[in-house]
Amino acid sequence: MKKGIIILLFIGLLAACSSQDQEDTSEQEAISENNEIALDNAADRAEELSPSDANEEATDTEEMEEQPTEGPIEEMTERKIIYHANLSLETNQFDEAIRFVEEETESYQGYVVHSSLSNQSGEENRVATMTLRIPAADFETFMETIEEGSVHILDKSVNGEDVTESYVDLEARLSSKEVVEERLLSFMEEAEKTEDLLQISNDLAAVQEEIEQLKGQMNYLENQSDYATIDLHLTERNVSLPSVQEESASTWDKTKEQFMNSVGALLSFASGVFIFVIGNLPVIGLLVIVLGMLYFLIRKFRKKAVGTDESK
Repeated sequence: MKKGIIILLFIGLLAACSSQDQEDTSEQEAISENNEIALDNAADRAEELSPSDANEEATDTEEMEEQPTEGPIEEMTERKIIYHANLSLETNQFDEAIRFVEEETESYQGYVVHSSLSNQSGEENRVATMTLRIPAADFETFMETIEEGSVHILDKSVNGEDVTESYVDLEARLSSKEVVEERLLSFMEEAEKTEDLLQISNDLAAVQEEIEQLKGQMNYLENQSDYATIDLHLTERNVSLPSVQEESASTWDKTKEQFMNSVGALLSFASGVFIFVIGNLPVIGLLVIVLGMLYFLIRKFRKKAVGTDESK
């Protein structure tokens, strides 16, 4: 009787141990399978979420229904526009103009990114090239201030690029990736197997890298839209006036030049007449003889006409 009881207890103990092992194995497999399914669902779901859905999903992970985004882009985020201007200026007060631009840039809380100066020897007109960053809110006012200075505008162009939609898209993708990151962190705390931890760690590292890239792109767009870029090209204009002595010397030189031109013209005329007379002397002599004979004949004819009239 005792042997039968012992055998029954032993069989029951074995059955209990086997059942416990099966339950543990089934539970671990279920957890692993749930982790993989949840990872796939979370990744697919996170890519489709809008910024408002991502925030709601982060606070309440049990609600998986997508919420539609309402309102235009202007209501979701501040419109972001990147301004870029090109200014080509000319001035006869080069040094003063450079100082003026630098002082105005500082007063508007901007900064100089690049500055270069050529022809510093003074033999030719100097040229300055500057790249300025000015707060976008003061961009138009700054441009008007520069144009009202001691400069002459040769060329001006202003371009604006609206990057609001790109920024909103990056913001939505960032929120989605952050939801995936939170889920992966929660899965990592629940995982028990080493291979599960390694897989989740790799996925988490990839998601965090994407998050950093998205943040970098958003920071770039924010910086470019918060500060306008101005490429300024300034050329020195040489307008030095002659002194009184230089003007007097110039007048005397002009007088002498005009006198010599007049003398030269007279000499040229006399030379031409002389050459004409000498060169055509035979013709002129023959012409004088012919004219003399005509004059003699006409005079003689008149005398005869007068004598005939008197005799009548």
